[in-house]
Amino acid sequence: MAQITKSYEPQEVEKKWYADWLQAGCFAGRADPARRPYTIMIPPPNVTGVLTMGHVLNNTLQDILIRRARLEGCEALWLPGTDHAGIATQAVVERELRKEKKTRHTLGREKFLEKVWSWREEKGGIILKQLQALGASADWSRTQFTMDPAYSQAVLKVFVDLYGKGHIYRGKRMVNWCPGSLTALSDEEVIMKPVKSLLYQVRYERADAPGQFIEVKTTRPETIPGDVAIAVHPDDPRYTAWIGKKVKRPIGPAADIPIIADAAVDKEFGSGALKITPAHDKVDFEVGQRHKLAPIDVLTADAKLNELAGPELAGLDRFAGRKKAAELLKERGNLVKEEAYENNVGYSERADVPIEPRLTWQWWLKYPRIEEAKTAVRDGHIKFYPERWSKVYLHWLDNIQDWCISRQLWWGHRIPVWYAK
Repeated sequence: MAQITKSYEPQEVEKKWYADWLQAGCFAGRADPARRPYTIMIPPPNVTGVLTMGHVLNNTLQDILIRRARLEGCEALWLPGTDHAGIATQAVVERELRKEKKTRHTLGREKFLEKVWSWREEKGGIILKQLQALGASADWSRTQFTMDPAYSQAVLKVFVDLYGKGHIYRGKRMVNWCPGSLTALSDEEVIMKPVKSLLYQVRYERADAPGQFIEVKTTRPETIPGDVAIAVHPDDPRYTAWIGKKVKRPIGPAADIPIIADAAVDKEFGSGALKITPAHDKVDFEVGQRHKLAPIDVLTADAKLNELAGPELAGLDRFAGRKKAAELLKERGNLVKEEAYENNVGYSERADVPIEPRLTWQWWLKYPRIEEAKTAVRDGHIKFYPERWSKVYLHWLDNIQDWCISRQLWWGHRIPVWYAK
């Protein structure tokens, strides 16, 4: 006769009963017209991931709802799956390749994708196994993967449908660019981090009045070769006589750049003058568009200074270029001072490197009219607790922008567009 253990040993007991439940089809969702359907589509966790406390909480709530639906007589289906996690998965595999002194480019696209699929087969199901170990009552026989053929076909169909309706378009706009993964990112993939840096006070000499200077403050002197103007507020009396004049660009290719008036300038920050570098700052890009100023891109895709930055800076990494630019400004008498400065810098969520605002051709999803969503809150149909969050919500909707949906990756869904050379 089998002995009962003195203490509960969950490893064997839970494994046995969970296997019995699966064998009996206890979690299977079956179409039955006679019963009310109840379905939960699991928010697919990344194929690269492992369970976090957030996952456990979220899935526990789903499990409670699906089990209650079964008890109420519904035909319940909890559909599990995993997300291919384009940037995260590619970054993991590329990190492994670097250990072998290889890159995706040395392998080529086909061999690289074989490597990614192999990695996914080996390690991609960890998070689902962890959910099973917790007793999650999902219908595992229907497990989906966002790179499955049927899923991929659905993605292509929706893309073409939305493009045909005018909701998707291609445009050259400013994006969050990851120099590590070499791809555009959405705003949601950028993590803001406080960073201790330096604020450089730089002076620009009037082209028509030697010895007269206008000063600006910047954290990025390496982008000065990309300056196309200096902006001041139109109502700032300090600079009324300067508007329309030109100043000399202090480093990089020699050029005289105009002083323009724009209400986007904060009169209270620094000297009240702002260097305008449209290719490397979102606000500057908008100012440049308003004043029809052509952008000058002085950085490569991997954040090195290019030939447009001038021979003294070309080829340097952006951070080495920052140090060199400060040295050049000091040598030429244009660096007024440096001061310690703490500001928030956007980091790539997956590659964990500072992102670059970059002007590139991308595919965008237009946001639909959202007046109804705002009205529902203003009229009290939807209430926020605490109430202050309603202001945050409305501010977000008032400032929402089109979504960048294209990525420069080898792993993931490919946009169904072909370009004629």
